[in-house]
Amino acid sequence: MIAQHMMGFAWGVCLLFSGWMTYSEASVPENLDKSIEELKAYYIKEDSQLHNAHPIFLRILKDLKESEQNLLMSIVMDTYSRIFTRMQNDSVDEATKERLAHVQEHLKKLQESYFPGKSAELRTYAETLWAIKENDPIVQRKALFELKRVYREATLLKNLKNKERKRRQAKASRSKSLNRG
Repeated sequence: MIAQHMMGFAWGVCLLFSGWMTYSEASVPENLDKSIEELKAYYIKEDSQLHNAHPIFLRILKDLKESEQNLLMSIVMDTYSRIFTRMQNDSVDEATKERLAHVQEHLKKLQESYFPGKSAELRTYAETLWAIKENDPIVQRKALFELKRVYREATLLKNLKNKERKRRQAKASRSKSLNRG
């Protein structure tokens, strides 16, 4: 039991240091953050399985190149949607259902705007995510536990994609003006 807590603590420290700088660039909107915290308070009590060094989404995202992360993030967002839909259907508390719908709305907007498509070379990762049992209470609690970090990662990827697009547009614009001059 102590070993599990120590492993969870070590995992948390690793996540803290690896993500410290990225959090300043991407953040979860305040109203979404409040909904997530209220859902965590409702669903997550003391649960040692959350800290067992076996994250659901974060381990997959860290080992990929940026272009692969963009693609996989779309699948992660879809998996979150399935988990939260199941939680919403199973919940009898109306406030909890509303919070889950609110979170899903944010995730859907993020996914629709910035992470299109699927690729054959990432099928194995996709199948792993699609195999997640959204009705498993441990999976549901772990998903909630990881949500803010995954949301921040998705936001960072969106911001990087926008910066690259602006750079390409500026470069194309400069090329046109030089060709005219």
